[in-house]
Amino acid sequence: MLADKMNNLSPEEIKVIASEISKFMYQLHHIKYNENEIFDISNIGLNLTDFLEELLELHVSQEDKVFWKYEDFKKKEHNTLVHGDLNSSNILLDENNHVTAIIDFGFGGFGNPYFDIARIIGRCPDSFKNEIISSYEQLSNEQLDYPVLDDEIKIWSNIDNSYINYMRKVGIY
Repeated sequence: MLADKMNNLSPEEIKVIASEISKFMYQLHHIKYNENEIFDISNIGLNLTDFLEELLELHVSQEDKVFWKYEDFKKKEHNTLVHGDLNSSNILLDENNHVTAIIDFGFGGFGNPYFDIARIIGRCPDSFKNEIISSYEQLSNEQLDYPVLDDEIKIWSNIDNSYINYMRKVGIY
């Protein structure tokens, strides 16, 4: 997996992997869909916004919430299909350091494409961050909104930290 290799890759390998990750995200974010036709009558789909809202309500203290842009999770604009937990542990590489699979779509659903972009680059070294951003912008033919991206990275960092604190509080971590 990428998490095990990311600190030992050459600049060229980073560029290739970043390009492959960006291509996956761009394609996922641009799938044309009708939300009502994706899932069957059991409606097994998960809306990432609803999940994050529940996480905040049930597992985050009032003090921690002041660091969060809570209302941002309720926005419905820019809804696309998202992976929901795109991080280096969910990206599998082959022996030649090419992306062979992206796994763990347990939090996949509908959300802002910045969720996925911020999630992966917020947990990667700067060398990956810059390459992923550059590749995604090339694919989309438009520049990302850097203040929005930075805000999403901070939000995901707070989510990670709050989740770890919660797990410690209940004795799981």
